[in-house]
Amino acid sequence: MISIIADGVNRSASSAPDKIAHARGLCDKGSWKEALAFAQDWSAKEPTAAKALFFQGVALAAMGRYVEAETCYRRALKLDENDFKAWNNLAGVLFDSLKKPMDGLHCMERALKLEPRNKLGWSNLAGMVGQMGRHEKALEFAGRALALDPQFVEALLHKAAAAKELGRMEIVREVSLTLASIEADRFRRGA
Repeated sequence: MISIIADGVNRSASSAPDKIAHARGLCDKGSWKEALAFAQDWSAKEPTAAKALFFQGVALAAMGRYVEAETCYRRALKLDENDFKAWNNLAGVLFDSLKKPMDGLHCMERALKLEPRNKLGWSNLAGMVGQMGRHEKALEFAGRALALDPQFVEALLHKAAAAKELGRMEIVREVSLTLASIEADRFRRGA
């Protein structure tokens, strides 16, 4: 049983939600070595805990150990193939870090089949296809993210970038006006 201290109170992290919260807290602080050690210990004690492998992947990717992160995400997905976040993160590692764009796209598409109403997934897919020069598709996918959240900054930026590449300056202007009207705290990731 893993013990954690939160707010000065010692308690056992015996449930998955407690372990997930602890691992997420370490990641939020950027304590990557500690997050990795915690997730490895958790995985050793519970070999079927997909989230333990997921958090190993998060920590390893943040530490620049992309091949190991890919392995952890794939192992997590063998245990829970319905984990949107694992598919999303695997897509990012493959696309951005390991330079396997088609593999990354396939993982992102798989994630969106699980959660078709996930704005971050559509925005990520827009960014990926935009980087591949498929700007019409980038506009389409950014539009799907914006249909879910019209003020989603990342999707607006992908939309503007794609529109610029296509010479559609009226869309760039529209996005600029929308961005100018958004509250400043919406510009933080995850807002």
